[in-house]
Amino acid sequence: MRRSPHPSRIVAGLLALSCLLLAPTAAAKGDVFKLTDPRGDDHGDGTLLYPLRDDLKPGDLDLLSFSARVTKDGTEFEAVFARPIAYPARQTIDAVGTSLEDVARFGFYTFNLDIYIDMDRIAGSGSTSSLPGRKVTIASGSAWEKAIILTPRPYEAQGMFQKSLAKIANDELKASKPRVDSEDLELLKRQIAAQVERSVYFPTRVNVSGSTVRFLVPDDFLGEPAKDTWGYVVTVSGADMRQKFNIPVINEAQIGGPGVMILPILPGRSGEAFGGAREDDALQPPLVDIIVPAGLKQEDLLKDYDLLEERPVALPGVVPAVENASVGGAAPKP
Repeated sequence: MRRSPHPSRIVAGLLALSCLLLAPTAAAKGDVFKLTDPRGDDHGDGTLLYPLRDDLKPGDLDLLSFSARVTKDGTEFEAVFARPIAYPARQTIDAVGTSLEDVARFGFYTFNLDIYIDMDRIAGSGSTSSLPGRKVTIASGSAWEKAIILTPRPYEAQGMFQKSLAKIANDELKASKPRVDSEDLELLKRQIAAQVERSVYFPTRVNVSGSTVRFLVPDDFLGEPAKDTWGYVVTVSGADMRQKFNIPVINEAQIGGPGVMILPILPGRSGEAFGGAREDDALQPPLVDIIVPAGLKQEDLLKDYDLLEERPVALPGVVPAVENASVGGAAPKP
């Protein structure tokens, strides 16, 4: 099986980001933008099949709209799905009796919503990496300065992400120096933790109601309220609630495999993963739904990769001001 792109790009992308220290600006409270997505396209590249389980059915991860509004506390983002969001029930999820309700404390457990934000709109300025396991990059023209990862276990996911980056960076450091002291490793770990905290936000102020999830992102993170002139890459994936977070080794294959809190896509059908994967295909993304710019098709974008060249999918961002202007100044209907 061919390997996914080298994970050092993830580290390099994150560590190359400048600290975006924008002074918060005053903004009127109210709607900033709304993007809509077709109903019934929760099949990834067209071949993805839902797992064989009762709590995850077609339509459950079908994103219909993504919007933002300014509040006194920051920017409130809202995602609306085609079906009511599954509430974590009191069911055990492992051999020691861990309850799903106990670990998914924010009112949802079946999905991740990743948002990569291009704030400066300068091609190549920012990161083009996605979180491990997504098997996509962000197009250079939409390179991001900030990422928001809505996931059922935000604290654990953030820790896992930092641990994976630290492992990769440790290996690279050891390969570049004749001796690496514990002080070197501790400094590197602190630098990665600080950079992740500045660049990637895992929301914890979350409200779920019916088919809608709302989550707050403070201005302290974004630097200012969200704008409709920024570019947004928005992806939906299945959440893996049974994934263990005490990972001793993260290698190149794993970065393209299990990833951070994400259900993979595999050949055949099972209850533990999405089905429909092509055999010996290390670059097929396990993403269920994405928002794409007008004139492009989700299925075509998610198939646009090259195994021979080890080139993954590159997702373009959507600029709400441009998108809405193309339909006469109003957001399209789902």
